[in-house]
Amino acid sequence: MRKAVGYISSYKRHEIEREIELKIQDERIKEYCQNHDLEFVKHYVEPEKSTKDYKVALFSLLDEANQKKFQDVIILNIDRLGTDSVGKTWIINELKKNGIKLHSLTEDLSFYGDENKSKLQEKEESIKSKIKDIPSLPEVVNKVIELVRNPNSSASQLANTISNDTGLTLRVLRLVNSAYYGFPKQISSIQHAIAILGFTTIRGVVLSSSIFNAFSPNSGGAAVDYKKHWKHSFLTALIAKQLNSDLRLYLDDNIFSAAILHDMGKIVLSQYDYPNYVLALSEQTPNNIRKNLEAEKKYCAISHPEAGELIAKHWNLPEIICQAIKFHHCPSMADIEYRRAVSLIYLSNLLTNMIENDNNFDEALINEDDIKNLGLTLEDLPALFSELLDLDFEPEELENMF
Repeated sequence: MRKAVGYISSYKRHEIEREIELKIQDERIKEYCQNHDLEFVKHYVEPEKSTKDYKVALFSLLDEANQKKFQDVIILNIDRLGTDSVGKTWIINELKKNGIKLHSLTEDLSFYGDENKSKLQEKEESIKSKIKDIPSLPEVVNKVIELVRNPNSSASQLANTISNDTGLTLRVLRLVNSAYYGFPKQISSIQHAIAILGFTTIRGVVLSSSIFNAFSPNSGGAAVDYKKHWKHSFLTALIAKQLNSDLRLYLDDNIFSAAILHDMGKIVLSQYDYPNYVLALSEQTPNNIRKNLEAEKKYCAISHPEAGELIAKHWNLPEIICQAIKFHHCPSMADIEYRRAVSLIYLSNLLTNMIENDNNFDEALINEDDIKNLGLTLEDLPALFSELLDLDFEPEELENMF
């Protein structure tokens, strides 16, 4: 039986967060070894004094790799090894020289190697540099965010600001007059719409509108169907808002904005790496998140959650939004203070996919561990899903929001 070691690390600031993250990695690596007939030997655990640039345990692992004490190394994901493609590829090749195979629990590592090193780095840096050149948020958006944050702001102040932008005005009125809100008479006043929707929903509409404008399809076409993308985003946000209320989670008021922006990285890749993203999409299959993210990394060097997080940080959006974008497929990896919120968006995203798939509920797509902190089990979900179907979301209306 081949001998395997695990490499685990955490750079969380709080001791409890660090312990939880290390424990998750420990359990998953041991389970992987058991399922793949590998003899687990030990973990190399990065101590608290380690940094992302100076990894004591990783250096020790590479040193002992030269002594042929094990044949396999297991990691949670490739980013545990470093932050740039060149460094990660060098480590993989060092292990290969000693006949050691590296396994990732979440990614396909086959495209990391000497022959791909410069190409991967070039792609990664190209997308990052383009993101840095994206203009700051428009003044009207910053003003809306400022007003929403200020507890002393009034609906009339917010209405006056939004009314200066025709596009924003139209989208707010379209949402408030959708079947989901179910008003018998048309709402034509922005101030009335704000009173109905609430400040935080307005912020989500404004942010998503800005992203649509910043990343509108270019003349060469788009890898993503923009109407379907925004329909999915809005539906996810509405479901997250509904579940936050129904389950009495009392989560952060950024939930709607975080949910509506969770897939914004797909728009970024479609806009700035169109040819490669088309190739990535050609290898993707429905409901296979791991394979789909691997395809994005293979062709674009970064995945859509990573690309989206870069934009969110570039625009200085709240940390809860950054975390939701980055971890909406793996909420257990989010910082502990945001984990419940990210879990809610994870669940809302999956339920939205099911609604879009002819309302077919499939519990096999949901990891029960990722919804436990919402007070839910898999047994709770069919009834929850049924209740959502009773609501009048009218997805086709949402498709026309933009």
